[in-house]
Amino acid sequence: MKLQLIEKISRQAVALVLFAGICLLYNKGIVPVYTIILFLFSGTIIGFFFKALSFVIKIILVLLLAGMFV
Repeated sequence: MKLQLIEKISRQAVALVLFAGICLLYNKGIVPVYTIILFLFSGTIIGFFFKALSFVIKIILVLLLAGMFV
């Protein structure tokens, strides 16, 4: 169970680092097309965006609820 958790966390961390690298290269004018295509095929970017979106929605809901009680 611990190995699966470590694998999941490390996979997400690597995807985040690679995604940040792609963004930095894109900002410099270098477009790593094949890397983006591989990410899209693997579903890593899409899964990352869904997790990030759900995290942002949870934070907004918590802030809204905290604002109602203050």
